[in-house]
Amino acid sequence: MSEGASGCAYLLKDGVAEGDQLARAIRTVSSGGSVLDPKIVEGLIRPVAETDLSPTEEELLGMVAEGLPIKAIAAKRRTTPADIAASVEQLFFKLATQATGGREMGLRNLRRLHQAIVDREEQGAMLSRLLPGGIADRLRLGRDGMSKTERLVVTVLISDVRGYSAIAETSDPSRLAGQLKEHRTVASDAILGERGTVMQFVGDSVMAVFGAPEPQADHADRALRAAQSLQGAQLELNRRWGSAGLPIFELGIGLSTGLVAAALIGSDERAEYSLVGDAVNLAQRLQQFASRGETVLSEATYAALSHSLPAERIGPAQVKGRKEPVTAFRVPAPQPGR
Repeated sequence: MSEGASGCAYLLKDGVAEGDQLARAIRTVSSGGSVLDPKIVEGLIRPVAETDLSPTEEELLGMVAEGLPIKAIAAKRRTTPADIAASVEQLFFKLATQATGGREMGLRNLRRLHQAIVDREEQGAMLSRLLPGGIADRLRLGRDGMSKTERLVVTVLISDVRGYSAIAETSDPSRLAGQLKEHRTVASDAILGERGTVMQFVGDSVMAVFGAPEPQADHADRALRAAQSLQGAQLELNRRWGSAGLPIFELGIGLSTGLVAAALIGSDERAEYSLVGDAVNLAQRLQQFASRGETVLSEATYAALSHSLPAERIGPAQVKGRKEPVTAFRVPAPQPGR
């Protein structure tokens, strides 16, 4: 070295005592060469292998991607939620380490998780269009109670187009379908604007409930505001339709307040969120009392309002399908320009 050797050697101490590695390194360096430990050379010339997920980790990733909660995964694996939570944390750390290093395996697994989230969101959006508002959210979140029957005090709204059969008889079906779509849009906006639940559309009829699936203390007030908003929005829609030479929709709306049973009812193959109770039947009968543009409230709905309302008292009158006469209150139709 004092004579100025130009080479150098880098040996791992664990290998110095193996064979004649040290002696060979000295001879090589003394002749001007350089030496690196074989393990170092191997590490430099061979890319670091990606650590793939184990079969157990792959299974766990699949269950996480499906959206299964920790408790459900723990039940499947017959272990504790705490153990699963720790395993998921380790799995995510491993994926993050892979992805940070730009490794394809880690990026692929992260894309798998992302796609699963996108797919669930799309499924949720489809559920929201097919199920009443709030029910899809409950199903996605796995909330308890969907398989149980709930007893709730609610206000039911049923709207119907007066003279729809005559309109359908003389209208082009495609054009009428477009009008129904617009009508249902303003109906949904009015109901959802008061945080009501759109239960179903049947032809020209719309059914909604306030106070289910989530209870609302002011369900009667919300139902009345939704009815008035719907009447007003339809009035504006009628102006546009009339200018275009289209038939107009004049609505009769019934509101009824009372105790109902709410649940997913049906078979294993198909079920729907339904309300069972006299309040539903009465709302249907009361909307028949409503003339064009009017809203008729049951006595219970009128009593549940938080403020007084100018209304015409109806009855007691006999209603089809009921033994006892019914008292109701008629709210006048909205006036053009108001």
